[in-house]
Amino acid sequence: MTSPPVPPAVLRMREVRDRALFDVDDGPVTPSNRAELTALAHLLNALLASMVVSSLQYEQHASLVRAPSYRPVAEFLHTCADLDRAGARLLATRIGQLGFVAEYDPRHLPAWSRITFQTFPDGDLAGIVTQDLVGVRILVQTLQEAVRWVGTDDPTTRRLLERLLEDKEAQADELSAQSQARAATGPTAHP
Repeated sequence: MTSPPVPPAVLRMREVRDRALFDVDDGPVTPSNRAELTALAHLLNALLASMVVSSLQYEQHASLVRAPSYRPVAEFLHTCADLDRAGARLLATRIGQLGFVAEYDPRHLPAWSRITFQTFPDGDLAGIVTQDLVGVRILVQTLQEAVRWVGTDDPTTRRLLERLLEDKEAQADELSAQSQARAATGPTAHP
């Protein structure tokens, strides 16, 4: 009878236990997390600010789309705002797990955010959809770069960023379709 194969060093019980006991107050951050945590927290706070500003902009834009025929667009923008708030909460939770504080101070949000808040006249659907599409594309690019930067150093954060990226790409797809539909029907009139 042959003995079972020896597991890789990372899975040996004694080593795993010793690593888990090291800096036990660090919660979920163990020595196997190779990320530069201060830089990672800074990146996540920039994404958090961007998601908060994006959610506020979606809410503002949804309130400007009042025509009954544009109600589906307003509802979609409200849904995007809700998703961005949920994403911001997930980022804040992860920042806390990493031992840092999530930056929600409204005085600092514009400086941290990659999204520039912009409003439009009531009913300017073309401007609203274009601005929201630009904002979501900025977040898609930022999240793609963040996923590449995190790499394999922090798998939990990477999965979170990938999930947010997937949501943002779906939003960009829908906003792009809205933008193309508006372009096909001509300039938006105020109904």
